[in-house]
Amino acid sequence: MTAREVEIVNLVSDGLTNRDIGQRLHLSPKTIEVHLGRVYAKVGVSGRAALAGVWAAAARD
Repeated sequence: MTAREVEIVNLVSDGLTNRDIGQRLHLSPKTIEVHLGRVYAKVGVSGRAALAGVWAAAARD
């Protein structure tokens, strides 16, 4: 994952919406959506909840 993707995943794991993340990073919500789509494909998940779960499990290891 790119550094930006990791940053976005961390914010998703904190419960922020695409809009909130976009405001924080000065990006549009659509740009966040595109980044998340790429992350989902790389990680092999289909949504935010699954991504947050995988991310939390990886952090524990």
